[in-house]
Amino acid sequence: MLRSEPVKYLQVIALCCIVSGCSTTQKELSYELVTYSGDLKVEQFDSAVTDENRFNDNNIIYPVGASYTYSYQYYKSDGEPMNFRFIENGWEFVEPTAEVVNKITLSVRSGLKPFSDWYPDYNQTVFTYQLSNKESYELTGLIENEANLWLHPPREGLFKIMQLNPFPFVAYPLEKGNKWEWSVQIGNSFADKRWATWEGIITGKTTYEVTDHKIMDTPWGKLETWIITAEAVNELGKTSMRAVFNYSLGFLEMNFVNIDGSEITFKLEEVD
Repeated sequence: MLRSEPVKYLQVIALCCIVSGCSTTQKELSYELVTYSGDLKVEQFDSAVTDENRFNDNNIIYPVGASYTYSYQYYKSDGEPMNFRFIENGWEFVEPTAEVVNKITLSVRSGLKPFSDWYPDYNQTVFTYQLSNKESYELTGLIENEANLWLHPPREGLFKIMQLNPFPFVAYPLEKGNKWEWSVQIGNSFADKRWATWEGIITGKTTYEVTDHKIMDTPWGKLETWIITAEAVNELGKTSMRAVFNYSLGFLEMNFVNIDGSEITFKLEEVD
């Protein structure tokens, strides 16, 4: 489903924050934007450019060293909230308790490893998901540039269900009524009898639309936000997403309806 179709040549002047010195420097980045899948664009550099941070240096929302912590909650199809915990051979649902606060932190890493060791042409920003109920973290990737922002959702434990959902994805510029799309192939390693099973690979096709534009009160003050709705369709049925997006902080809220009618909600709580 993935292809590389050259779109146009760009000279980008990116402002990169040097965290250790709290200073700002300018770095000129030369690359083409090519089609990754559907309307999703990714940077393509000349083979002579081997800087390990070449896919990170133009990031605005997710620069190296940034971290975003979300609270989350899962709801059964009847609306009953449930938590989950990891066990020796997988994971299981548990009843919510007042003592347990569900948190997940997205942290952006420097460089391309370990993915570049396995995939020499790896072209995403590497980041981790750290769940509050697990010591180890999940490694995955995102794409951020002047054309779009796209990231993998968490996909460990219960979150494997999210492979069937619309991935968080914004195509710029944002204007009410704008639409975009992309597709993904989904292997049966994401199947689970607790939501759906299948054999082989199925194809998920997702369409997105900007449905509203509003000023919202947030912990960071009044912010300009865009409401993004999306629907993913595959051989098993439909899933959906409603997201609240801000150009500086990214996804403030994300609400997903899963393939079995259950829901998962995320709300941004902290930014470092």
